[in-house]
Amino acid sequence: MRKFQEILTGKMSRNLNILFPLPAIILNRRQSKIALLLMIMFLSWIIPAFSQEDYVLGPEDEIEIKVWDHDDLSRKQRVGLEGKISFPFAGDIKAQGLTVLQLQKELERRLGQGYIIDPHVSINITEYKSQKFFVVGDVQRPGTYPLTKSIRVVEAISMAGGMAAGGSKSVTGGTVIIVRARPGEKPDQPRMPEMVNPKDKITVSLSAALAGDPKHNLEIKSGDTIYVPTLVIYVTGQVKKPGRYPYEEGMTVLKAVASAEGFTDKAAPGRIELIREEGPTKQKIKVNQEDFIKPGDTVVVPESWF
Repeated sequence: MRKFQEILTGKMSRNLNILFPLPAIILNRRQSKIALLLMIMFLSWIIPAFSQEDYVLGPEDEIEIKVWDHDDLSRKQRVGLEGKISFPFAGDIKAQGLTVLQLQKELERRLGQGYIIDPHVSINITEYKSQKFFVVGDVQRPGTYPLTKSIRVVEAISMAGGMAAGGSKSVTGGTVIIVRARPGEKPDQPRMPEMVNPKDKITVSLSAALAGDPKHNLEIKSGDTIYVPTLVIYVTGQVKKPGRYPYEEGMTVLKAVASAEGFTDKAAPGRIELIREEGPTKQKIKVNQEDFIKPGDTVVVPESWF
């Protein structure tokens, strides 16, 4: 992972040109944004596929146990609230805290003590209940994912396939919202940011997370929801259809106005302003129609004086 962080911080920019033969890929802001998108895609390719064998079992997880050549023993079991399962000829087993592979080996050991010669057990998880997180929003495969090891924001998004079509919108700007599960909570569904207490959510910069900043590439905990928003801009004032519109890479003031179906007859195109949030403050900026805008900007078209 350190090598990828070094790539993004410029320490391995020459190697990046070898991996991705794009001329001078880190030379300017637009190209660096492309590099961030490529890195998300690259991580989604190289992160190993999830192996159920590594999953640490906990209360309420449901598993399917099969014993080769003994169909009468095959069955589904749910780990009890006390962390145990009960299996014929093996008795009660403390499954909580064991990986799937460890439980499989323990069952084989117990079944081999006088009942089955050289038993072969396979275990498949049919329902994750104890250790999981959610990835929703502008990703390829939103859904529920098992938490099998220590992972962080970038890897979690990569497990969900990276950004959805047009997902470079999310890379180029900027934010991912993590909704934390409260102590003792085990949510079965993702919790959307607008539905929770502000204290339960954290907003981080995706570009900073990709660069390896631990303040933004946070560790994911069981029950967390990772929300990748589609970036938007706002157009208001003397346009035909004021409202919220998807942000597109390289968007200009004029293109934003076109998204709102153009100027009204009362518009003053020469006095357009942007409202831009910079941290806790808002700025008013006078702009020309050819100027570029950023995600989250509000384009304000005033009324003509005449």
